[in-house]
Amino acid sequence: MSLEALLQDVTHWREAQGNDDALIATGVRNMGVITGCHETLRDCTIIDPAISLVLQGQKEAYYGDRKIAYGAGDLLIAGQAMPLLSSVITASPERPFMALGILIDMEMLRSLYSDVDASAWMGEASHGLDAGKAEPEVIDAMARLFRLGDDPVAERALASSVTREVYFRVLRSQHAGALRQLMNHDSKASRIAKAIAHIRQEYRHTIRAADLAAIACMSASVFYEHFKEATARSPLQFQKDLRLMDAHRMLQHGDAPIASVALHVGYESPAQFSREFSRKFGAPPKSFVGARKAG
Repeated sequence: MSLEALLQDVTHWREAQGNDDALIATGVRNMGVITGCHETLRDCTIIDPAISLVLQGQKEAYYGDRKIAYGAGDLLIAGQAMPLLSSVITASPERPFMALGILIDMEMLRSLYSDVDASAWMGEASHGLDAGKAEPEVIDAMARLFRLGDDPVAERALASSVTREVYFRVLRSQHAGALRQLMNHDSKASRIAKAIAHIRQEYRHTIRAADLAAIACMSASVFYEHFKEATARSPLQFQKDLRLMDAHRMLQHGDAPIASVALHVGYESPAQFSREFSRKFGAPPKSFVGARKAG
């Protein structure tokens, strides 16, 4: 199936759902439709390992000191969980940004290790996030997976095998270095992922760099080098981004005092929190209070 035909199918499906949510479940396990009707400036989120196929519109993603631009026909491949800022560059109510996204099932991904001869890629350098043109075979497999959402019986019977095909097609593309590195339980990328999982769980508390290196079974210097290669930030910066993005979410959806929000995400000094928040988001915390509060 062509990208244009898949876009038409997803557009008709989205219109039938009767909502404009940013993420809509498709009825296929781990797959959703990502939409946006307006251009935006640096929304923040924490992404998990995932594959996204852009059907319409353009976005930019910022992580650490890196920026990735991607648009219709591109794959965005996240091999590591990380805080991410993104901007919708091209979108309108008539032609919204639209993408199909699949969260990675790590067990299924690793089951392909011998089938794709992943050992040949183990020395490959990669970042935790990459983008590039999707091959026709990937688009076709994604389309067949999406269509299973119309038939729950077919979804139960076939979704696993079609998802496995999507992984296979993506793994063989030139942009999938981050995913290929995760296929081996003991690869450096997999060990970095364990450290990231620990930071995500404990980010409100003090985390020692030596403890993270031990979790990753690396020396401190090797751990720092590979962590920054994957995430474009140091472990301390990564933890700080998690704190600030959690605070950003709390401020937008509530009306708690700024000092309480700062304390909740791990800051002892509200003044330090305000400085670092303003540096990250370009405006002081008070500018975001209640911006998306229901009602």
